[in-house]
Amino acid sequence: MRIKNLLNSRHIRASAFGSLSIKFLATFFAFLSGILLARLLGLEGFGFYTLAFSTVILLSVPLSLGLPNLITRYVSKYESSGNYPAIKGLLIRTKQIVYGSSSGILIIALISYYFWWKNLNPILVQTIWYGLVLLPFIGLQSIRAAALRGMRFIILAQLPDSLLKNFLLCFGLGVFYIFNFKLTPPLAMQIHILATLIAYIVGYVFYRKEIVKKIRNLKPIFKNKEWLKQTMPFSINSGIQVIKNKLLVYVLAIFGSVEAVALFDIAIRGASLVAFALDALNTGIAPYISAAFEKNNLNSLQRIATKSSRLTFIFALPVVLIFILGGEKLLVFLFGEAYQNSYIPLVIMCLGQLINVATGSVGLVLNMTGHQAYITKVIGFNALLNILLCIPLVFYFDVIGAALIYSSLLIIQNVVLVLYTKKNLNIDTTIL
Repeated sequence: MRIKNLLNSRHIRASAFGSLSIKFLATFFAFLSGILLARLLGLEGFGFYTLAFSTVILLSVPLSLGLPNLITRYVSKYESSGNYPAIKGLLIRTKQIVYGSSSGILIIALISYYFWWKNLNPILVQTIWYGLVLLPFIGLQSIRAAALRGMRFIILAQLPDSLLKNFLLCFGLGVFYIFNFKLTPPLAMQIHILATLIAYIVGYVFYRKEIVKKIRNLKPIFKNKEWLKQTMPFSINSGIQVIKNKLLVYVLAIFGSVEAVALFDIAIRGASLVAFALDALNTGIAPYISAAFEKNNLNSLQRIATKSSRLTFIFALPVVLIFILGGEKLLVFLFGEAYQNSYIPLVIMCLGQLINVATGSVGLVLNMTGHQAYITKVIGFNALLNILLCIPLVFYFDVIGAALIYSSLLIIQNVVLVLYTKKNLNIDTTIL
């Protein structure tokens, strides 16, 4: 009866729309922060900030090792069966991994500094150093949010790390803009650190109240072999995905310019608005997909997938049309004339994201149903294509080339996954 209630459409709708509302506000503040950063830092300064932050995100890959997806799936599974000692064991072990990996990354960063990147641009180096402070918080936040999602506290999982952090960052940058204070990339990263720290504290309060109190006096159960076996595909998937996306930033910096990095980032920020509803609903429906699959309720799983894909497409289509018809003027109005050349890359990536939305939550469905190994193969092949194609495309077509490889690989990946899902799960995640 408990599982039946959890899979009730009313619960799913409440979770999905709550998640969508938070994601909308978080995306709005993140986009506004991008506008403020672009205007306050200028084209070159914004390029340095983007490079530094991309480096931090890249270094965070071995930090979490794909653990958030594993945690959401297994916490949902254990909570449904009342196995709270296993939840405690999973959370203890994953925190240990984050502490160990973050320490190792910082040591490697320190060593590599003396042998390599200390000779880079001083502004970039200083910004990267400040960005490294974010690493342990990124890992711990992702674990905490994943655990809350698994326990179906979808709103609490997103409030601190998604909404509050972006609001605080936007507020801090807004103060500099209103009072005409001078902002540098290192100072912008310090504001980011402060926003992250405050959001982390608030998030820990939620985590302690809803999860820690329930498992505090329990003896943990560790299923290390099972978790390790299941987390490997998640780790490879998340790692390749981040590396594939950030590779374009570094290729642009090497074969293009720092200014090209800034233009590409603006285009990505705009294109991300197309898929914001998909990202939001994925966060809200993940535990319900996992629970439906565990109970072999494929009809419920299909309903969730179909309704969510159609809803996200309704949100995505107007955004794409706005950017296609008036994107050039909008870029100049919001970011300044220096970012006008982001228009064509923006349109290309918006079209790619529209097809991404039309294919629905296919990656999430496969991850939550134990088919992450196949995703690894597809993402790995895509990453190989990315490596082979990104350098010549960026060399000859600059930011437009980066946008072409970004969208084409995104489309190929999702089409292949949709076909596999139809064949092996008999689930259609598209809007059709």
